[in-house]
Amino acid sequence: MAHEPFESRTYEIEVLTPTIIGGQDKIQSFEFVKDGDYLYFINFDRLLEENLFKESFIDELSRGLSTGDRDFNIKDVLARYNIDFKNSSKYRLKLEGVKRISKEVVPFVKSAGRFYIPGSSLKGAIRSFVTKALNRNFIQLYENDLSSAYQKTLNSADRRNSVDPKYVCKDAEEKIFATPYESPFKHLKISDSDFVSSENAGVYEIKVMNICGGQVKWFAGRSNEDVPDRAVSIIAEGIKPGAKLIGSIKVEKDFVEGNQVVRGIKEKIGVNASATSPTEFLADVLKVVSKDYIQREINFYTRYKQAQIVSEYQKLLNVLNSLDKNQFLIQIGFSTGYLSKTVGIFFNKNHFEKLAKVDRQSKIYPELFPKTRRLVFKNGQVWTVPGWIKVTIK
Repeated sequence: MAHEPFESRTYEIEVLTPTIIGGQDKIQSFEFVKDGDYLYFINFDRLLEENLFKESFIDELSRGLSTGDRDFNIKDVLARYNIDFKNSSKYRLKLEGVKRISKEVVPFVKSAGRFYIPGSSLKGAIRSFVTKALNRNFIQLYENDLSSAYQKTLNSADRRNSVDPKYVCKDAEEKIFATPYESPFKHLKISDSDFVSSENAGVYEIKVMNICGGQVKWFAGRSNEDVPDRAVSIIAEGIKPGAKLIGSIKVEKDFVEGNQVVRGIKEKIGVNASATSPTEFLADVLKVVSKDYIQREINFYTRYKQAQIVSEYQKLLNVLNSLDKNQFLIQIGFSTGYLSKTVGIFFNKNHFEKLAKVDRQSKIYPELFPKTRRLVFKNGQVWTVPGWIKVTIK
């Protein structure tokens, strides 16, 4: 391998489809006000500080917040006391074609109120995609773990002694990537991105497409509906397509080649990646995985006649095919689904029958799994898939 200095380099993320890195607690309806095409998110510290001597307002606000009254409308309360909610807001976000506002909003992860993409989120997505590039012998280890968990579940009279579904593939992970100390990923270092302004973020509406009896339905809680208008909406903060963020990345030679302690990813990979530098090798691997994944999704959506999503994936495929050697596409974040995060993309009906026995809490349909997809809607129509970004390492 040619010599390459391993100081940190700059990565640039360009958001291609709305990207949502979910924070912790959901934002409740009393924490925001809708005004036209915008949501204003209330800064309660400022609101209380500026209206501290309006005792009746403080009493009414406190009572509404503490009782959790479903009819409590903070916009109406503020209007009664001639308080401009815009002056008491932390930030505002544009509603990107959202038709129905729910009682809560999935927040984007923030630091001191500012939007950014955590390095851990990007690294986690890279790890998931690298896992999908493993050669067949390593994929077999996951299948072996699943078979072992299946047998243990069948032989266990007490469910409490069965395998925790979260740890089904723990042994395979350790055999392939070893302990954190010995893992090749300790030689891949990615910083958090810089911040983007709220002008580069928006509020998006997501619905769950569900395949039932070979037909497209839309999840509506206790039922699945023929038309998406009656489906449940997930409302979330996300970074807009076109936004760019930068950070630092360090892809060391040992990440690819390994050393006396660490086995690098090069010997584990089952795809054709011939680049000589570590960064370009990683980009090669991720491009191959993304292309395969995108093509599989094109086939899925074509089968179920979702022309808009097929078109969106074709656009992503065109972008991927035009990338330079230091660039790759990857899907990241909230609502990106089972396939983007697991090796289940290689599983068949037999595997999912076993998984259904091991993971009784999840609804697993061996004939077609996963049979749901989360899609971003705009103005009541299917628009795109969440979470696709282009990464350039400079």
